[in-house]
Amino acid sequence: MKKTILGIIVTTFALYIWGFLYWGVSSIPYSGWKQTADDEQTQQMLAEHFPESGVYFIPGFNHEPEELNRLFEQGPTGFVTISLEGRSQADPAIMIGGFVLTLLIVSLMAAMFQVAGAREFRDFARLSLVAGALAVVTIDGGDLIWWQAPIEWKVWQIIYDFTVFLIAGHLLGIFMKQESAHSGS
Repeated sequence: MKKTILGIIVTTFALYIWGFLYWGVSSIPYSGWKQTADDEQTQQMLAEHFPESGVYFIPGFNHEPEELNRLFEQGPTGFVTISLEGRSQADPAIMIGGFVLTLLIVSLMAAMFQVAGAREFRDFARLSLVAGALAVVTIDGGDLIWWQAPIEWKVWQIIYDFTVFLIAGHLLGIFMKQESAHSGS
C-alpha cells in the first residue's frame, strides 16, 4: 500500500509538471486559436452582450423551432464560456485546483488498476492505453462532433489527454507492480 501511495504522489507531481510544460511553457497547443481584431473592444462587447458569467450557445435554444432553425442556418453559431470578472492570468486558485484534479485523476487510475487486477507492468501499460483512448474518443471526440469544436484546437487537447493516461499508467505501473510482486500475489 505504501508504494501505491508513493506512486500516486510521484505520478501526481510528474503529471502536474507535464501539464505545466505542455500548457504553460509551450505555445504550440495554442496554435489552433484565432485572435480577435481588437481584444479590448471585444471584451467590452462581451460585457455588453452577455448578462452573466456562464456558458452560452448562440443561437440560444429558447427560440421557437422555426426561428431557431433559421438562426442556425443564417449563422454564425457559437459556444461561449464566459467569465465577466477579471482575474490574474496565473490565478493561484486555478493552479491549486489543477493540482487537486491531477491527484484525483491519478488516485482514480490507481483504483481502476486495483479493480482490474493489474499485476504486471504490461497490464498497467495496456489498461492506460485503452482507458486513454476511450477517454479521448468519448470526451474530445464528443466535443468535435456534438459541439463542433475545431480540430485545430481539439487535437492539442487529444494529445495532452492521451499522454496523461499513458504517463500515469506507466508511472503507477512501476510502483504498483513492485507492490504486488512483493505481496506474494
